[in-house]
Amino acid sequence: MRVICRSLILMLAALALAGVAAAAPPAGQLAAQTNYTQAKRSAADIRFIIIHVSEGSFLGTVDWLRNPDAHASANFVVGRAGQVQELVPLHDIAWHAGNWAYNLRSVGIENEGFTDDPQGFTLAEYRASARLAAVIARRSAIPIDRRHIIGHYQVPDPNDPLQGGGIDNHTDPGKYWRWPLFLKLVRQFAYPQHRLVHKHVGLQIDASTLTNKQLVAGEVPWKTEVSGPVRRVAFFIDGRLRWTDRIGPYAFAGGKLLNTFGLRNGVHRLEVRAYGAKSWTRQRFTVRVRNEPFTLAQVNLKAKQQVAGVVPVAALFTGVAPARVLLYLDGRLIDHDTSAPYAFKWDTRRAKDGLHTLTLAGRARDGRIVRSRVQVRVANKTALPAKIVSDSLVDGQTVSGIQHWLVATTGSVTQVEFSVDGLPQVTVSKAPYAYDWNTTDTAPGPHQLTVRATGIEGDVATQTLTVTVAAPSAQ
Repeated sequence: MRVICRSLILMLAALALAGVAAAAPPAGQLAAQTNYTQAKRSAADIRFIIIHVSEGSFLGTVDWLRNPDAHASANFVVGRAGQVQELVPLHDIAWHAGNWAYNLRSVGIENEGFTDDPQGFTLAEYRASARLAAVIARRSAIPIDRRHIIGHYQVPDPNDPLQGGGIDNHTDPGKYWRWPLFLKLVRQFAYPQHRLVHKHVGLQIDASTLTNKQLVAGEVPWKTEVSGPVRRVAFFIDGRLRWTDRIGPYAFAGGKLLNTFGLRNGVHRLEVRAYGAKSWTRQRFTVRVRNEPFTLAQVNLKAKQQVAGVVPVAALFTGVAPARVLLYLDGRLIDHDTSAPYAFKWDTRRAKDGLHTLTLAGRARDGRIVRSRVQVRVANKTALPAKIVSDSLVDGQTVSGIQHWLVATTGSVTQVEFSVDGLPQVTVSKAPYAYDWNTTDTAPGPHQLTVRATGIEGDVATQTLTVTVAAPSAQ
């Protein structure tokens, strides 16, 4: 049976998205209190839907994300058979993106499977995940496009915004996730054909994806079904002819999408006219456009924060995508970017120690400009080099089971990377620098372990040792 929260069932029903059983999980089955942040997010607070891949089974993923030891969660988990489990309510904040700015404004959907599995994902899984995304998008007026419905790999690393996948640089959902199919399904579930009632016969309009008093945002499909001897169908917005289609199935812009970013927010009058040889008919209705204004999130630095070396600076926009993003230091342009992710590496060593004002500015294609600024303190003269002073594992040690691998550092450390046999396992950006290494997933025998600590000025301290993983004991 598909399991899903009662509040989401109501939303599904309201949007006529059938096919999910109306059973709510017992309260004790929700994610642990320590796995997410309780909040009171409104529908308008949610601006992104982030697609993940679980790297495991459905039940295993659900069980792990309920475990406080996971230090992670997701709002929903979707199985290969189409089953759905809610773990964190939409109004609360799940820990799924690896970037707090994105966690605050997004919903995370975990999909059962493996990022590098060529078998990909089932149609039932795509449909169930798309239904969820459609409900959330309609509820929060999120545009159904690849700027707002994104993969985990598109979330900037908060420590290095030029890298993707959040703080641990995830790559999911990977190359086997079929984005065109998924977005097509999301749009179909979000804007299904609604049957219309007519009192006349002959030439008539039977159905439409857009109907009276709908709330719309972003790019939306506007298709219609007609019957009778139709020769052409015309689409009007606010009394102006915007498109004529002479070949069925009849759709605005020949099946492309209606870009509501070109319309002001508010109520608009839409009309479809179907013309025959000697007669015509029409359907008139209104929709309400609610696109989020062009906004820029706060610079990812705190006021009066002390910085040194190379500092990542990220720009997070909502609404339309910016045409150009500018970075200023004390009013002087020092860098710019024209494509996502809008991320910079500010070399503070080129500035004098002391207080400076950092400003991000974004310009939309329609000329609108948004800015975000913060004052920080540059302190390069006081920055100490990174150094590894102790390691919980020692050279020549024999290990088994789960090893709590802990290192201590001194100096101005920005991150510590743990590697086994040259393969990075995890990168930790703040103390305590630790990694729970499950040796049962490693072949018995000697293995080389490396710890790499990176300093605030780009300096690196490395420590390497060899341990032996014990063979499993006989049962």
